[in-house]
Amino acid sequence: MSFLSTAVHDVLDRGQFCAVATMTPRGPHCTPLVFASSGARLWLTTSRRSVKARAWRADPAVAGLVRSDELAVTFTGTVRTYDALDRRTWAAAVAGATSIARATATFSAKNARFFAGYAMDAKQVPLAWTPPGRVFVGVDLERTALVEAQGVQEGRGRWGGEAGSHPSFRRAKGIDATEHLPTEIAQGIGRSGDGALAVAGERGLVVLPVRWRAETEALYAMLPAETLALAGAGADAPVALMLDRASVWRARDMVGAMFQGAASFFVDGVVGSGSTSLRGVLGSDAAPGTALVRLRPERVVWWKGWSSGNAVIR
Repeated sequence: MSFLSTAVHDVLDRGQFCAVATMTPRGPHCTPLVFASSGARLWLTTSRRSVKARAWRADPAVAGLVRSDELAVTFTGTVRTYDALDRRTWAAAVAGATSIARATATFSAKNARFFAGYAMDAKQVPLAWTPPGRVFVGVDLERTALVEAQGVQEGRGRWGGEAGSHPSFRRAKGIDATEHLPTEIAQGIGRSGDGALAVAGERGLVVLPVRWRAETEALYAMLPAETLALAGAGADAPVALMLDRASVWRARDMVGAMFQGAASFFVDGVVGSGSTSLRGVLGSDAAPGTALVRLRPERVVWWKGWSSGNAVIR
């Protein structure tokens, strides 16, 4: 992609974190990373042994989401990794030495406060979080969309079509998925807030901004149907819902969780039977045409600082 609009550039410049998604045998996997933008490319860094790094060795496709205030940019692209310990990346690193050096400087400047936090906590930082344990990743952007609370402002590249929806809705008995989280994680993320939903659609992964809420019977997310349509998914799809409480300068203070599983979609105005129940879940302040995502989690991954864990949800 040779051109990004000024509005997209502004969000990428101001956003602090990028929700980065890859496809794994367990379905979509989505977690936050610090990043920097340079032209039509984003730059990230991740642990050499991370789920993302392993997935990209098999499939370089990536999707992500960057938020800034009331706006967000969702994108898809292709990654290229640069690893000092992997000779397969050396030729590309030499060929792109100038752009990599420029990107490294931009990345360091943008995330200076975060690196200052690393310095303060240096004695506690695991090897995987230090430069020798990480790889530098360039993302060539192929599709971008500028999204706001009411829907999509602009899109570049070929996105999905209509938002998939079941024709009927009824509340289903389920479980409170947050009960599988350690107490400090559950308290850290709360029971509602902003989240990132990675959806496996017809043209690959797409990450969308959502509002989420945990109920005793289900885990829900809400977004405009126009935004859901970017994913090009049907009425059901594999998803990952990422919820976090970020820290702009101390990695040890970051708390979050990712729920993986299958989701069903219900669009207000499309649902016939059970539309009253649907609007009851959406809430009185939901705009017409809002889509409800009901997630059936099968697995949850959580993190706090440098520690993490996971659990199977039954």
